[in-house]
Amino acid sequence: MTTTYCIWSLGMKINIKLRKKYLDTINNQIKIQYGSKRRIYVKLICYYNVPYDTFETRLKPSYPYFIDFEIIYYLCKILFLNLFEMQRNIIAYKSRKGVNYIVNPILPIRITPIFDMLIAHNIGDGTVIDPKNNRKPYFGYRQCNPNFMSLYVKKIESVFGKLRYNRNKIDTTRTYFPTVVSDLIFRHYNLNTKSFLSKKARIPPQLFNKNKESMLAFLLAIIIDDGHVDSNLIVIGLKNTALAQDLERLCNILNYDCSYKARKMANGIYGYLYILKNGVVKLWNDYLVLKRNYPMVSMGYKEQKIRQSFLIYKRKIIRTKGNCKKILNILLNKTYSVNELANLINMTRQGVRYHIHVLEIQQKIQKVGFSNNNILYSGIKSFK
Repeated sequence: MTTTYCIWSLGMKINIKLRKKYLDTINNQIKIQYGSKRRIYVKLICYYNVPYDTFETRLKPSYPYFIDFEIIYYLCKILFLNLFEMQRNIIAYKSRKGVNYIVNPILPIRITPIFDMLIAHNIGDGTVIDPKNNRKPYFGYRQCNPNFMSLYVKKIESVFGKLRYNRNKIDTTRTYFPTVVSDLIFRHYNLNTKSFLSKKARIPPQLFNKNKESMLAFLLAIIIDDGHVDSNLIVIGLKNTALAQDLERLCNILNYDCSYKARKMANGIYGYLYILKNGVVKLWNDYLVLKRNYPMVSMGYKEQKIRQSFLIYKRKIIRTKGNCKKILNILLNKTYSVNELANLINMTRQGVRYHIHVLEIQQKIQKVGFSNNNILYSGIKSFK
């Protein structure tokens, strides 16, 4: 059964906008049941103490700003109006001191696999902004790949509703969670700001008992932010070794063939999770099913890299002689990097590196420069 959160589950210190028609309904019921706003105001302040002028202003159909949620919630209670009907008529909401907000909200909020994917993204490339001025913390997410950034926003909007920002300058490489829904991210798994620190973050224990779609969505987010496709492997290297081991446990539950290794690096110990060839195949099949239901889980260009790895192992000339000569003939006509050669002839990068090393020893090729930090090689014409 899917967990849901109604608007009143988000806490009372939020502000909302209502459809004008529903605000008319409230005003009409006040007139029918109490005759005047002042009479119902006497009952309201027992629950929520607000100046009468403020109360009266907020109920005007022409009032253009957000309304204290407490006013509407307790009026519905006093007037015996259905809270779910009120919820259906909310057109926007935000935290009381927040500047970013949700419009055309999806209410009640459903905890889908995408919700868990957002938690993983906020661990991966996310940051927690903690204003320390009686405001609650909220999430920011940095992503320089525009496709991945667009997908991240779509994930937020598929769970909560459309995002709106009250700021003039838009940073295309960073986006922010509204505080009101950031708070739900923290509360759902009893997390705090330290739960998202890069060196201390862990997979929420409850996730290990959820359905495979939620576990896979979490794993995919980490692959998008911190993983890379290396030939027929998916590799995730993290300085947070405990989190890397959590991911290994997740893969084992999902039956993805994998291995974990701790490596000593110049700046400390890193944990490396390797999802092996058979594990990648199973992950891929599960991913395609999940993507049909939730298109925004897309792995973007990393999806294409996985497809490319499958082509490598379907090609007829794999593990046959002649690849070294083929690489030499290509380099005699044009310069390429190892990665470019691997994509060009559908070979693993490890295989290309081996042949490049052999050709260098034989002095049949030479290094001629760099492209995107990758060494470029060219054939030596005398060996044509």
